Amino acid sequence: MLKKMTQKFISQNQFKLLYDLADDYVFLMRKNNQSFVYEYINKKAEVIFSESPIGLTLEQCLEEFHSKTIINNYNRAFKENKSIFYQDHHCLFNETLVNETTAIPIYDGETQYILATTKEISRTEEMKTSTYVLESYKKGINGAALVAMTNKDGIIEMVNHVFETTCQFDQRELIGKSFQMINSYFHENEFFEELWRTVEEGNIWRGEIRNRTKSGSFYWVDANVIPIMNENGEIEKYLTIQFDTTEKKRIIDELRNIERTFELITEYSNDLIAITDEEGYLLYSSPSHETILHYDKEELLGTYYLNLVSNDMNHSEEGKKFPIIKENAIHRTELLLKTKDGDTIWTDTCFTAAKRNRDGEEEKWFVVVSREITEKRELEDKLKFMAYHDSLTGLPNRRSFHYDFPVVIQSVNQSNPNVALIYIDGDDFKSVNDQFGHDVGDQFLSIFAEKLQESVDYQYKIYRIGGDEFVIIADQINDYREGFSEIVQAVVTKIQNILKKGWTIDEHCFTPTSSIGISIFPDDGITVDELLDNADQALYTAKKLGKNNFMYTNAVQSSY
Repeated sequence: MLKKMTQKFISQNQFKLLYDLADDYVFLMRKNNQSFVYEYINKKAEVIFSESPIGLTLEQCLEEFHSKTIINNYNRAFKENKSIFYQDHHCLFNETLVNETTAIPIYDGETQYILATTKEISRTEEMKTSTYVLESYKKGINGAALVAMTNKDGIIEMVNHVFETTCQFDQRELIGKSFQMINSYFHENEFFEELWRTVEEGNIWRGEIRNRTKSGSFYWVDANVIPIMNENGEIEKYLTIQFDTTEKKRIIDELRNIERTFELITEYSNDLIAITDEEGYLLYSSPSHETILHYDKEELLGTYYLNLVSNDMNHSEEGKKFPIIKENAIHRTELLLKTKDGDTIWTDTCFTAAKRNRDGEEEKWFVVVSREITEKRELEDKLKFMAYHDSLTGLPNRRSFHYDFPVVIQSVNQSNPNVALIYIDGDDFKSVNDQFGHDVGDQFLSIFAEKLQESVDYQYKIYRIGGDEFVIIADQINDYREGFSEIVQAVVTKIQNILKKGWTIDEHCFTPTSSIGISIFPDDGITVDELLDNADQALYTAKKLGKNNFMYTNAVQSSY
């Protein structure tokens, strides 16, 4: 109820009689310039203060952020000319308590008072935990970030010390002004229009901004603009939290021993940031693990971090155990992480080891920072594919052949002692280009490559090693005796039969043939070059016999 009086409306004794037995905290505050002075407090409220606050201002008794919050609410009560309700918190015996406060404006002649009744609402264990986190958040953010509060029109009402230090403007120069004071004119108007459109819709805006200091130098910040709603759901203010990215490494080093503050910094990061114990079990995972990997924080807490690594990396030591890292050193690698949905993403991951002494005992943990590089890896894979594959047919090329063949011959065993190298050269393919042009010639070669793959039922790998020259590596040959293999013969026969069927390009019919030379490992050579040379010699001999012939190296050598 609004009070208007012309006499001293209450004495200290009357106040004590009325409120000393109350279960709530009761304060009578007298407005004094831009602040409020403690006039009376009831008995319950006395335990909040180490000494009597009577006659002292809010700023003299409370922390800056807390006092400014209370002053803003008290001023709102006078502005609206009615009692108001708000929530805040205070610390009592190292415990943070959430309060509900009713503030009633009182007018006693020219003197203005606030009668504030505060009720504790944070007695459950859950609320205690929540308020502890809130207190940690507040302390951390004030110590590490640039914080400013504006009204709904963007006029600055409060800035913290870090904000002043960074931009080099005193808060007296900033309060009552807009962020135009630190505008570097680097960004287009559309950039800020999008920012305002986002927050006016009640959404949090996040982005990187270049600002200007009072001396004219520039600094970059990761900015977060958060709409603050009143009890009616209407936007009343905007809270701006910024992190100076030019000092990011210093900040991270400074806050490495402050776990709660470190969590706060990562709240708005797109990187995957995790903290594990010495054994690699997760103590903390940033919210980006949910947005990128789709895991809830609760799912990951206490699990082994490298369980996030895809099974496709199990063959790699990087995916099995944590690296051995000296304190403050960085180990950098690339990891394939799996999402909850079964997908995978590539990350550029840095492991950093840190330790501290707590209660005389040394604690060690890892900070793991991962940045997604899936697109980069896909580009690298594409470039690698291009380097090892023929651009026309999509088949592996000569470079790939020389890389693969040594791997294939390592698989030779007693049950499958031989590998066949089948060298194929198209008969008179040059005439196709000469007669029909290069476009038809390219289509012809592409179809020829497909027919070769069809001939081997995609069982063996085929390489294009020259213009119209192809090689098939046929492994697991276990019937090669006296210069002949039924398995190899079946492949050659199928190639000839499928080519005999032919195909049509632009109404032109083609029924090509090919000459084939065959060499067998290890009988005809043990190196790639030996086998390729012998197969080429057999191919040359087959060509001399006429089109559509094949020849084994053994048969060629026997003829000499």
